[in-house]
Amino acid sequence: MEHIVRKANSEDIEDLQKFMGKTEVRLHDLESWVDFCLVAEDAESGMLKGTIGIQPFEDSGLLRALVLKEGSAEEILFLLQQAIKLAKEKKLGMLYCVVNNKNASNLFYLLGFKEINVEDLPVNVRESSTVKAAKAVNNSKIMYYSINHVDN
Repeated sequence: MEHIVRKANSEDIEDLQKFMGKTEVRLHDLESWVDFCLVAEDAESGMLKGTIGIQPFEDSGLLRALVLKEGSAEEILFLLQQAIKLAKEKKLGMLYCVVNNKNASNLFYLLGFKEINVEDLPVNVRESSTVKAAKAVNNSKIMYYSINHVDN
């Protein structure tokens, strides 16, 4: 199944919320950062098959809502790469993520993400509900990626 990945827009909000409603991922204030989201659609039907978002915090972003229905590791990697390119386009300097399983950690390591201590995060990222919730989950890691390493 081939996917088309494109930037989300305000018309996608309702579909994204329905799509995410079927998962454990919650998107707070999506309306304020929908232009930092990507959607993956089936090339033939146009059906929503996945999404990834970046919640912006000044000059950095926090990866959110990485969900891909029936996605392979290669498709997840591709979506992550597209999110990194979007972060560069939006002039973000750093990209952070919360990871709580080994397979996901390995994918992020492949892309060049590194672990960071919660205390070393910018205050606004550290105080986000996503990072605060991660502190309560065993084996959660906070990872970062310097956008300056991205080629155009």
